[in-house]
Amino acid sequence: MKLNSDIFNLKVQKIEQICLFELSWGKGQRLTAQVNYPSALGQLYQDWRRAYLNFYRSDQMRGRAVDGGIARLGIDWHAELVKAETKLMYEFHRWLRSAELYEIRAQIAQASQQLVKENPETDEAVQVFLTCAPVELDRFPWEAWELGTEFATTGAIQFIRTPLNISQETNSHHPDKRQGRTRILAILGDDTGLDFQEEKKTLNSLFRIADVEFVSWKLEETPTEIIEKIADAIADERGWDVLFFAGHSNETEMTGGELGIAPGVSISISEIASQLSAARKRGLQVAIFNSCSGLNLAESLIDLGFGQVVVMREPIHNRVAQDFLVRFLQGLGKHQNVYESVIAARQYLRMDKSHTYPSAYLLPSLFCHPGAHLYRIPPFHWRQRLRQSIPNRLEAIALTVGVLCSVLAPMQSLLLDGRTFTQAVYRSATAQVDAEEAPPVALVQIDTESIYRAQLPNSQLFPMNRSYLAKLLDSTRKLNASVVGLDFIFDTPQTDPPKADADLATAVRQAVDAKTWLMFAAVQEPKREVGTNEALGINKWNWTLQGYIDAYPDLLEFPEADSDCRQVCPFAYLLSLVQLAKQEITDLPQPQTNREQNLRAEFLDVVQQHSTKGNLSKLWQWKAPFNIQPILDYSIPPSQVYTTIPAWQLIENPDINKFPLVSKQVVLIAVGSDDRLGIAPGQPDRSPAPAAYSYWTKQPWLTGGETLAYMIHHFVSNRLVIPIPSILLIGIAMILGKITVFVIKSQSRLSLTRRRQITFGAVGAVILYGLLGLQIYITAAILLPWFLPSSVFLAYVLPATRRK
Repeated sequence: MKLNSDIFNLKVQKIEQICLFELSWGKGQRLTAQVNYPSALGQLYQDWRRAYLNFYRSDQMRGRAVDGGIARLGIDWHAELVKAETKLMYEFHRWLRSAELYEIRAQIAQASQQLVKENPETDEAVQVFLTCAPVELDRFPWEAWELGTEFATTGAIQFIRTPLNISQETNSHHPDKRQGRTRILAILGDDTGLDFQEEKKTLNSLFRIADVEFVSWKLEETPTEIIEKIADAIADERGWDVLFFAGHSNETEMTGGELGIAPGVSISISEIASQLSAARKRGLQVAIFNSCSGLNLAESLIDLGFGQVVVMREPIHNRVAQDFLVRFLQGLGKHQNVYESVIAARQYLRMDKSHTYPSAYLLPSLFCHPGAHLYRIPPFHWRQRLRQSIPNRLEAIALTVGVLCSVLAPMQSLLLDGRTFTQAVYRSATAQVDAEEAPPVALVQIDTESIYRAQLPNSQLFPMNRSYLAKLLDSTRKLNASVVGLDFIFDTPQTDPPKADADLATAVRQAVDAKTWLMFAAVQEPKREVGTNEALGINKWNWTLQGYIDAYPDLLEFPEADSDCRQVCPFAYLLSLVQLAKQEITDLPQPQTNREQNLRAEFLDVVQQHSTKGNLSKLWQWKAPFNIQPILDYSIPPSQVYTTIPAWQLIENPDINKFPLVSKQVVLIAVGSDDRLGIAPGQPDRSPAPAAYSYWTKQPWLTGGETLAYMIHHFVSNRLVIPIPSILLIGIAMILGKITVFVIKSQSRLSLTRRRQITFGAVGAVILYGLLGLQIYITAAILLPWFLPSSVFLAYVLPATRRK
């Protein structure tokens, strides 16, 4: 922050032939001096101006109103201009070195020396804000006042112009008001006789540190349309940091300056004052007019509250304007402030182009609001990029809600239920249901009618009458069933009826001797399974199998990654391995009642040694990607998963012609949805049916046997649907949403039509993503979450399309 003692205000007023110099600084300190105005100085300026205009006279002058007259042939205007400049600058400096101004010069020089003494390494400078009246004095090249050389000061002294009248405060003392990358609006006006290609090229070179947008006239546009387009661009709700204009301009005292925005079309500052004021409030600090005669322009814009305005005080040649802009923007691109960039460009014209462009260095002037900080393009570091990426309030709410919903199990279950329901409807609507595929499971259900026909009392329903189960097992044997699973746990003796265990034991032995693979259900405990008790005499583990039926809702139960399937193995998984192995392996060990080795261990050893490209190897070697467990795909109709066989039909008429598929299917014997049957008294083995399942069956319940049937179907057919985590897609939606917002904000002022197009496009993209996800689910067995990612994406994008 600069000290008050380093800032001076110098006011120069001409009253008749006397000039009053008033220097003020600090806390009310003031010096005044009166000095005669040299009568020759005004004439020398006019002589210089005439030589300047004659030397540069061409169609490529960026101004309309230039002094009349016809250039006289045979005169070396280059030499005339150099002589005129020498005389003007000699008289100008002689006047400023007059004795009456010594104290003023000394005070400024002393402040510069003190600043360097106290801060030897400082790059700060003493600033002199210069105000001149009338405009006759303003035309002099005050920036060339070499005040420091008289006192041998080593510190920098900056002469910055400021208008006499300023009615608005500036907002540039809040340098961080507009966040994000620097935004530059470049207005390319009337190019008659001019060439703006160099300006465009130079401005585009700032792409690494700034966003540049160009606005220019088009041949088919009316004057009103051109003016409205430029006015709307200036008032863009996203705000600007820098306004650049290239083209013809003129001084007009009553309207604050005039800009040629197209051939034959001009606009005055007073006409767009409201748009400029709006732009200033949104962060616009700097205006650069690479055009002619800009004193009125500068005064008008500073009066409106602009921080800094760079103008040319006289008409300027096209090539000079281009070279000045190149050097000026190079300075801004190196993060120099506006003053440093102007000085660097003036020095380039003075030192490197003095012969080509004589006196051109005298024209550029910087006007500043006294309360403004000198603007520089801030380095765009990673912190700023991170700040730009931070969600706003609405985005943060959407993101928080989305993340919470993605980790809350009840909400995830609800969303999955809706997703699979939509998938079922999509399957049906697109006819992607293979009606000819034979169901891999025969589900034998003990339903209410079966209980009624068998006249089973309630006391024999839990635990289930094992004599009745023996009849079912005998019926499957008669139908040549080769793989049978019993979704019952036989852990305690049954006394009602008295011979129940013996009946079941007999049926089991007969089935095993018929080489039927029998699977008994169990529950999982740490590192072991608890199921059928061998002490009951129903079976032996040397000739039957066992698997646990515990599973998470809606998920396909695979063996745990760190467990040995020889010790604990899921019921449906092991049944499916047996079914696939019977189809692909010819030398399988066979179930027999005289076996002396554990059947499951020997079977799994053979499967482990087996290596083919069939479904058996795929199932055995499958590993969950990133530990993501597959889901149960209820979008597949039950008719493709299992054949429902009521238990009474199987017992009363086990005709192989009536049940021709049983010999090739996995037979699963389980309870139906009767309230009296289940896991324990009062706990039916059923749960509310998923919406997708109800879509196909209209049933409100899903039994445990039906769930196991879906698992077996998925394992046997290799239908392993991987659900992509919602939180991952929410993150991607957030990134895509933020990128889309950046793209929207980088565009020029959005019309209502354009806003609607973006809105419909965003909604259309979400719908297209949903349809694509539905098809990917079927063809690639990948579930892409839709609702939460789409909601987050729209919560980012749609607010950005609203008119503010």
